[in-house]
Amino acid sequence: MPDIDTPQEIFETNCGTNSEPFALQNLGNYMEPEFSENCILIIDPGMHIHHRAYAVVRYQGELYFRQYLERGSAKFLVPLSTQHDEIELKDDFETVGCVIQQKQRKQKPLHYYHLNTETKEMDFSISGKEKEKGE
Repeated sequence: MPDIDTPQEIFETNCGTNSEPFALQNLGNYMEPEFSENCILIIDPGMHIHHRAYAVVRYQGELYFRQYLERGSAKFLVPLSTQHDEIELKDDFETVGCVIQQKQRKQKPLHYYHLNTETKEMDFSISGKEKEKGE
């Protein structure tokens, strides 16, 4: 088996063509306070990116976990921590997937998409919620 030198290579080897949800560990404080460092993220590669989604995006050869925002026709990857700069997506980018759930140590999992029982559509929640019984 060939040696893999970078975490990005591991990700691409294991998850690059996967159509099923998969887990990643959040490294760094870019997305605090909503996502603490080392929390586990569940990524759904089938979820379409949308305004305000928490997403993993490949841009200019790098992988980013940020909030995706649209301002007019401009598109941005925005960290929740004000210590870091946002990135304007001026070139093509690839959506790897959107965060549908996170799990932090000693806490119940938080879900970011919930079934609306009236419309039968998935509603997005900017702050994750615990899954209700029957969902």
